[in-house]
Amino acid sequence: MPPLPRIQENLLDRVIGWLSPAAGARRMHARMVMALASGIVPPVRRQSGGHDGTLENWRPRREMTGMASAHAADETMRRAESLVANDGHAASAIDALALNVAGTGMQPQSYPDHTFLGITEAQAEAFAESMEAAWRLWCEEADATERGCFEDLQYQAARSLFVTGEILHLPVWRDAPDRQFGYCLQPLHPARLRTPLDRQTDASIRHGVQLGSYGEPVAYWIANPVDNRPLESLDSSHFFVAPRKVAHRRGCFHCFHAAMPEQVRGVSLLSPAMKQFRDLADYVDYELVGAMIAASFTVFLEAPADVMGAAAGFDGATRGDAGYLPMQPGTMTVGQPGHKPHILSSNRPGPTFDAFYERILRAAAASTGQPYEMVAKDFSKTNYSSARAALLEVWKLHTLYQDWMIRSYLRPNWLMVMEEAWLRGLLAIPEGAPSFWTSPAVMRAWARGIWTRPPRGQVDPVKERQAEDLALASLTETRTGICYARGMDFPTLARQRQREERLLRELGLTGSPASSVGPAEALPAEDDGDDAETEIAPGKHEEEA
Repeated sequence: MPPLPRIQENLLDRVIGWLSPAAGARRMHARMVMALASGIVPPVRRQSGGHDGTLENWRPRREMTGMASAHAADETMRRAESLVANDGHAASAIDALALNVAGTGMQPQSYPDHTFLGITEAQAEAFAESMEAAWRLWCEEADATERGCFEDLQYQAARSLFVTGEILHLPVWRDAPDRQFGYCLQPLHPARLRTPLDRQTDASIRHGVQLGSYGEPVAYWIANPVDNRPLESLDSSHFFVAPRKVAHRRGCFHCFHAAMPEQVRGVSLLSPAMKQFRDLADYVDYELVGAMIAASFTVFLEAPADVMGAAAGFDGATRGDAGYLPMQPGTMTVGQPGHKPHILSSNRPGPTFDAFYERILRAAAASTGQPYEMVAKDFSKTNYSSARAALLEVWKLHTLYQDWMIRSYLRPNWLMVMEEAWLRGLLAIPEGAPSFWTSPAVMRAWARGIWTRPPRGQVDPVKERQAEDLALASLTETRTGICYARGMDFPTLARQRQREERLLRELGLTGSPASSVGPAEALPAEDDGDDAETEIAPGKHEEEA
């Protein structure tokens, strides 16, 4: 039985109990019954919501207006770019993530759903090879600015995502005699995405993103400044409105990894620890200046007033002026009579400098989701166990961003390139197969596939290969999965190995020094009829496109 609630007497209870004890007892009993029947359990007091002690001055505020919020977002973006441009550790944190997430670029491996499409597996394989060939051709022409290929755009997009919090690419069409495809991408700086000055009161536009009735983005206001005018001063006549979609095709790629509901713009990865990165850089700068002063063997000359005169400094300047003697490292200056030399010694950096510096940098690196070793590039205190634990943890972060990038950016581009390749007759379309535009489900069935990823490193290759052999023997792993984890494509690898074995036989070589298995036993000797394909694809993980 639950304990009876304690009823606090009030003045009326006391008066009734004094005049009539029986009536007072009945009154208290009735109040107790009502308290039990109510069933309300009062909540405990949360200290996090109070303002006691050190929480007294902690009163976070929300931006009340769209202009204030946009201004704060712009300032954060500018500070993040400045930090990456001027602070080595911040740049290292961004580059490490961009290198591991995008690297040399993720590539598709097409696997159409032949069962759903009603075609044979051989027809689906022929279509897949033709689509991958068309994709490689488009990648060379993907950048509308002609400064690189699609792999370069991927790395640039990943870096923009981590620095500014967003990717902003505009699909455009370019017709040229030397181009096979018209579709290409124009990379834009996310700072162009903003609300025009004369549309600040429009509630449907938030930070340059025009929202629909459910809060979904329907269009983007992209600034097109002229005469080097500040972006903040532009009205709607200097903006281009890009629709998010035109039918089933993307009209603008504005991608960010949303962490909260109702979020319409991205936030820099450096935002949580931006102050720590900046303060740590200033701290090191001051310590370095102090060490330089101490290394210069600086001497301060004290000149008494009765020697040099009450109104003159030791260089003849009137007192109050900045009188000093220029000192160069390693020089000795002879003073005048009455001067007292004082050697300025510096104990900086102190004995706790290294530990303090490392602790602050560890906290700043942790805010980016990465271990200290990857940001500082310091592996002097790392052993096998700690390195493996750190890599396993950070690989989860890399996979998270890679999966998001495939869904938000790569897969829509793959679909649009496939549509143009279909229209240009570059694909091996089986006779009687359903058209690409039959339905959205048919589009997805044709575009089904997986994407390669930058290969992961190996802490101990021998042990990992032994574990892979055990997994294959126990039927808990596949050769395809092992190749994906190492950054390779198993069918392409098998064909490449077949060519190597055929070349060894033609040259009269009977075996490989890396294996005791003969070439005839390692792989079949049949010619696959695809001698032109010699490139080994990068790594990939199973992911439907």
